[in-house]
Amino acid sequence: MSDDERPRKSWREIDKQKDRSQHRKEEKPVVEKKRGPGSQKSYRSQLDRLFETGKIADLVAQRAPGAAGGEPGGENRIKMLGAIKRAMDRESITRELDAYLAKFGELPDELEILEKALDHRKLSLQVDAMRRIDALLDREQPKRKRTMVGQLKLIRDVSGDDEAEGLAKKLLGRLE
Repeated sequence: MSDDERPRKSWREIDKQKDRSQHRKEEKPVVEKKRGPGSQKSYRSQLDRLFETGKIADLVAQRAPGAAGGEPGGENRIKMLGAIKRAMDRESITRELDAYLAKFGELPDELEILEKALDHRKLSLQVDAMRRIDALLDREQPKRKRTMVGQLKLIRDVSGDDEAEGLAKKLLGRLE
């Protein structure tokens, strides 16, 4: 058989030969197992049962106190906490925190909100936030640790208050 009579390989076949060794056998593609429709129906029925029995409110209340129907103004509380989290500059943080405190009285035990409170204009609120952060650090670490460390260093260096400086140093020791 001459070269002219032999069937020519396509470019795809030539590339396949270049990509792998001649000594390897043809690899079989891995077939992923798909979940059957029964598992999805089971999952949906469990969710439906959760909503029908009203236990979903209990679960939400465990995750975000005051968010479920158990406490009046729960939806408003979530909106206000979201506004605090979205606030970027010191003025808007102070404004949003003051509005929250006027309505609900005290800061929530949530590290992200307490971290924002370190930027508040009032030193007394910063000190309260640092005390709460100290208590929460036993259970969890902040998501933005470097940001919190920077804010604590600023308070330590600029505040001029012995209590605030002491708390900032203590927290810095725990975070660094």
